[in-house]
Amino acid sequence: MTISYNATAQGLERVLSELADSCPMERARLEAAARVLTAARRAAGLHLPASDATRAVAEILRHWDSEAVTALEYAETLPEAALDRLLRAAPAWAAAARRAVATPDRHAA
Repeated sequence: MTISYNATAQGLERVLSELADSCPMERARLEAAARVLTAARRAAGLHLPASDATRAVAEILRHWDSEAVTALEYAETLPEAALDRLLRAAPAWAAAARRAVATPDRHAA
């Protein structure tokens, strides 16, 4: 998937604004989102129960081309609402993923 010019411009605008405003909290949010995305990519094969959190993370993850951009670069292009949604969903998603790792699917081949 190619990142559209508008998404790239939005991401660049956000980064430039952050640098100009020197906003460490926004940088921390982007880095947290990148960690969630990286973990979700690694956990992609797990069978997680359907929930709002797992759907939110899966939806946002689906649009990331990890061969084209890093997780942080992708997080920088996310609209604010998507970034907020990812960060809100992260704790519940991580708990579900942790349970899936602790109790592997016995039906998997």
